[in-house]
Amino acid sequence: MIRVLSGLPPYGPPVLSFPRPDAFQEGFVLEFTPENGKPWVANFAMPRPDGFSAVYQEFGSKAVVVVSGGAGYIVDCEERKVVREINGPIDQCWYQPELHALIFSDGLGFECFDDHRTLWRSPRISWDGIRNIDCSGMMVTGEAYDPFSDSWLPMRLDLRAVELTGGSYPAANNEDNAAKL
Repeated sequence: MIRVLSGLPPYGPPVLSFPRPDAFQEGFVLEFTPENGKPWVANFAMPRPDGFSAVYQEFGSKAVVVVSGGAGYIVDCEERKVVREINGPIDQCWYQPELHALIFSDGLGFECFDDHRTLWRSPRISWDGIRNIDCSGMMVTGEAYDPFSDSWLPMRLDLRAVELTGGSYPAANNEDNAAKL
């Protein structure tokens, strides 16, 4: 079980700070209660205080995904440690049950990963921002910002084939269409 706390607890065992153990500023504070029943508290740095923060438990207690102010971490709550940092910044994130994976956007494209590794990265979709993201089944739609026309252009990404249609980034740069890993 994971609980978001409103701040650092004033009592109890020392709080573990991530990604650095010597962090001193309050960030995204979570209380983890693993299977062994001994709760512990973690303080995750928030690179952007107004950035996206969330917790995803779909991969189980050995791979809890924490997004804190746009920074991403995979945490083994049984061992009380970060097992992987996720490239960011993360603007949006959601669990995709058909892929048993998480999809996140950094405002320029999308990346898909499971509890062990990155599965694929989309080609670059936008010059500067993706908005109105909607995921219906295995299709993501939205709008990508184009600075040359100062407008938002439609985009569509097929998550199964990792094929992009539209967007604002030049098609010539997306010849391979996807950076599948």
